[in-house]
Amino acid sequence: MSFEIEFGTKGGADAARDEHGEYVCPVDDDRRLKTVAFVDDTPDHVRDQLEAGAQTGRAEREEGAGQAELTDGEKNRVGPFVEENNYLKAASVKALLRDNGVSDWEAWYGPELTVDEHRNSVLPKAQQAGGGDRIENEGPDRDAAARAEKAAGEQCDHARDHCEHGDPEACEFLRESCGMDDDEVSALLSDEPRAAEEEISGEALGALGRAWQGYKAGVSRLDQELSDAVDAKANAEQAAAAINAIRANHGQEPMEFERLEELSDELQATGRDAHDAKGHVEEADA
Repeated sequence: MSFEIEFGTKGGADAARDEHGEYVCPVDDDRRLKTVAFVDDTPDHVRDQLEAGAQTGRAEREEGAGQAELTDGEKNRVGPFVEENNYLKAASVKALLRDNGVSDWEAWYGPELTVDEHRNSVLPKAQQAGGGDRIENEGPDRDAAARAEKAAGEQCDHARDHCEHGDPEACEFLRESCGMDDDEVSALLSDEPRAAEEEISGEALGALGRAWQGYKAGVSRLDQELSDAVDAKANAEQAAAAINAIRANHGQEPMEFERLEELSDELQATGRDAHDAKGHVEEADA
């Protein structure tokens, strides 16, 4: 199964395909189109980012604004593209500022601002400052830097929360964009007392971090799927009761829903057998 997101331009759609290729549905997606098909298990934060970028692109298309492709260096400097900050918005702002004589568009780019806010508030200031040359110690560039720093901090906090729940992309983001090293990420993932972990180093510490990451992801998934299973069981039981109520109103005998009973018994048995005789102490097979 997949879901589709329509982007404002073919270039924007292809940029999303390239940046999040692991979530593009290989069956339903057609690279010739501006609409991209993504697999249903795309993480929520990635989906939110994609939809925000697509919405910006569609709005710019309707308003007739253009986009300018970003170089790799520009992507690194104005990224990372998460939450309010997305590639399509940055490309639109670059086109807007450059087309209006602002040479150093990055100095005026605000990751948390919309394209309209750049057009209505930032552009006049940049033009008044003489074309947007970078100012090191004062003026709009300092404000932009402060905004960028604030946005980066918020993005790192968001990634930290996802990493704690075992999201591998969030953990990688912390390493690459937030300056955290492997030890810090391992400590973030671990429920083990820090003093005990300090006795582990080198490759073993990296393996420990990956194991904790797998554990956190597994527990998070287990929590969600148990909740889904309980809800599904309740819905099935309510539907079964409604079926028998309708049958009774028409003089028919109640049905026995054998498959529902089998699955309910299986769910209960799985809960009893979830842990071995050693309780919650799990050991790897020899």
